[in-house]
Amino acid sequence: MKDDMELIHSYNVGDLVLCDGCNADGKESNGGVIIGSSAYCGKCCKKYGYDKKDYEYANEIDEIMDKSKTFQQNVLEFRKRMTGSSDGITRMYTWGDSSQTEKESHDENDDKPYHSANGEEFNSIN
Repeated sequence: MKDDMELIHSYNVGDLVLCDGCNADGKESNGGVIIGSSAYCGKCCKKYGYDKKDYEYANEIDEIMDKSKTFQQNVLEFRKRMTGSSDGITRMYTWGDSSQTEKESHDENDDKPYHSANGEEFNSIN
């Protein structure tokens, strides 16, 4: 995070999971993959072959998810492993002339409090 950035809003989506490819509800398919900071559902995996060993960019796949679990279950478990919380948290920042904003997921160095889906405040995701 840049020094001149200021947190203007933190939004907790709780256990909401949507595919970054097709925006489908996470309850509607099984499996999925993680590519960088994006999560793609089982339907997108099937359509584009993300979970196939011969996928052209297989080296960019960070995780192939369990096909016996819903995409939502997989993503919530992934969030929990990576951040200590299954809540999905989006933060919006301003910087410079405040005419631009940036969405950023969890930043361990930020001292602004998080809010869980049930309204409880905590200072760290880890």
